[in-house]
Amino acid sequence: MKTAVKAALLSGFVFPGVGQIYLKRYLRGLIILIPVLLGLIIIVGIATVGVMESLKQIEAGATDANTMLTLAASHSARNDIVSKAISLFIACCWLFSMIDAYSIGRRKSMLNARDEKEIRTQPDGLTRSGK
Repeated sequence: MKTAVKAALLSGFVFPGVGQIYLKRYLRGLIILIPVLLGLIIIVGIATVGVMESLKQIEAGATDANTMLTLAASHSARNDIVSKAISLFIACCWLFSMIDAYSIGRRKSMLNARDEKEIRTQPDGLTRSGK
């Protein structure tokens, strides 16, 4: 499998930024990986807070089905815009990460192929500077 494809698949199916790290672009990979990870943590935190508030109200005696549905709807409506915005950000980062990893991998492969071709075409393995 080509390096570019492998890097894109790592960023697409494992986690955004992993393809860049595979290509030894550590800083670039971390710049993508950390915000996505923080976004996921925020979404999980929002969901956890909503569940904890619902559990408190259920413990207080709100066991009626209509009351529980109202609770769920109010929690989701309150945090829906934030969660959607963060989810959109994560999706954009994920897509950017795949495309970026693929383009870095292709560029790297093309440079390696060019360097190998230059080495093969030079007599006795001498470099251009005559060393």
